[in-house]
Amino acid sequence: MSGALRRSMRDWLALPKGSGDEGSMVKSSLALISGTAMSQAIVFLFSPFLSRIFTPADFGDLANFNAWVSILGMLSNFRYEHAIIVANGRIGTNRVLALTVFLSFSSIAVYTLVAGGIYWYGPASGYLGEIRRIVFLIPFGILPLVLISLVTLFNTRIGRFKTLAVLAVIQIVCVVVFQLTFGVLHVAHGLITGVVAGNILTCVIFLAMHLRNHSLWHIGREMRIPLLRSTASKYRNFPRYTLGADAMSIVVQQFVPVFLTAMFSPVVAGLYAFSTRVIRVPMFVIAGSVSTVLRKQAVDHLRRNGSLGSLFRTTVVSLSLLAIGPLVFLWLYSNQLFALVFGDKWIEAGRVVQILSPGIMLEFVAFPMTVLLLVTHNQKYTFRIQLLNLILLLIALSLGKYYWNSFSATCVLIANLSMIAVASGVSRQKFDAGMAV
Repeated sequence: MSGALRRSMRDWLALPKGSGDEGSMVKSSLALISGTAMSQAIVFLFSPFLSRIFTPADFGDLANFNAWVSILGMLSNFRYEHAIIVANGRIGTNRVLALTVFLSFSSIAVYTLVAGGIYWYGPASGYLGEIRRIVFLIPFGILPLVLISLVTLFNTRIGRFKTLAVLAVIQIVCVVVFQLTFGVLHVAHGLITGVVAGNILTCVIFLAMHLRNHSLWHIGREMRIPLLRSTASKYRNFPRYTLGADAMSIVVQQFVPVFLTAMFSPVVAGLYAFSTRVIRVPMFVIAGSVSTVLRKQAVDHLRRNGSLGSLFRTTVVSLSLLAIGPLVFLWLYSNQLFALVFGDKWIEAGRVVQILSPGIMLEFVAFPMTVLLLVTHNQKYTFRIQLLNLILLLIALSLGKYYWNSFSATCVLIANLSMIAVASGVSRQKFDAGMAV
């Protein structure tokens, strides 16, 4: 077995170079991971200050904000932005960009009207009553997030992974600086307004860089209704299959605090959200970096070999070896770590990490593999996997609240049922990635 693992690692390190200037998949991954590692180091270093400035309820509000911004931002352009990777030539890319920008701005206008309705006419109690205080911030959070996503995919297409690493660092620095500043100044909803302000500044910086190089001006030429319709029709499989699967993925990954707020309280949601902010989010940022590089490399690998089986196997083994050590440590010592670093009021968040550690590891390994299904046009399988995951999550939440009425029991159920869904998804992906071309 050890010999097989060594061969897998050697094969992964020796993957052929792509067509970009960034070199091999490993070098490209390391370029992104270096940026994300630095950004998450900044998050971790400043989290003890944020945890002492803000309360668990504040982190619960932030988690609710992030969940809604993520899913509404994704729904705003119907997942057409993924077509940037596969579009043919510069004109094709510009037409996809024009379509996504048009859809995003139109959707955000609708979201603003809905937010106004909730704020002025929504109920004062229940879940809508809880989020009335932050609902107007959600449309402002969506726009910079969508634009950053487009910039990220455009740079992925042309292989500028070092640029993406710089983007990750600049974004997190801007967000943390604004959050600390607003917290010290006691600005209302400082965690959320810090995210909005930081993302807006990041977006301005990187859009200015592209506008200076005249790489975005051509989009306006394609902003015509007949061209938008033809582009939407050409890439209709993305909203048809990818949209639903990605929406369920966001619900599974980010909407647990939303459900916990509705079922228990914002404080409970904040404990869960803070634990995942410190542990789960950094791991998934790294997995996202691998996924970004894998998206480009998988296309080249498939063209050369006609199959993604070897790429799948070597990536799974490598990610597993990368994740197992840190997660075993957290499973053993997260209580002591959270109490020491963040203060005694966050010990319960350490217990949450202990419970979720096995599921987090499996998700970390499986998350980048969904890219292989996109490349091989097997979005239907992604949809089925995410549907299973969503159903098991809702079962876990329902049993934890209405049968045991316990936050801890809810976390145990989420962890174990999530492991079942992820394990099923990985095995399915292995078959499809190796067979579908």
